Amino acid sequence: MGSGDKYVDLQTGVTYRIYKPSNTLKLPPLNFEVRPCRLFPKQDEYLLAGFGGMDHGIALVETAAAFNCTGVDTPQSLGTIKINGITAKVGIYCGSGKCASSTFPQHGGEITFVTPKTKTLASTYIRVGTQGGFTLKQLIAFATGLKPVAK
Repeated sequence: MGSGDKYVDLQTGVTYRIYKPSNTLKLPPLNFEVRPCRLFPKQDEYLLAGFGGMDHGIALVETAAAFNCTGVDTPQSLGTIKINGITAKVGIYCGSGKCASSTFPQHGGEITFVTPKTKTLASTYIRVGTQGGFTLKQLIAFATGLKPVAK
């Protein structure tokens, strides 16, 4: 630890692959938290990073796919898309029945996917979400910009 890059430093301490955003939509970093896995004690810690602000921002969560430390959200499904060749689920945070994808900027939502494991690292569950103010296209751009860090 101590490379000067928080993402690289975290990679040295976990068994799953860490991904670093390369396209933050020009949003400033808000937080970078490494949290204990309360749902699966004694497992790898997980990452919660925020960009932008509390009311207008994007949250990035990365955890070991085998031990999803973040629990499960239940957004309304908007189907699937491809993020760097990986099938990802898209959901909208809409508590009032059916919401159209065109209302994504008003409600917010998330993209979730699991990256493949490598020879030395386990697969990663990634959730990129927003509480509103961003289009699905912007959230896809953020998710597509996630790049694995070297170990």
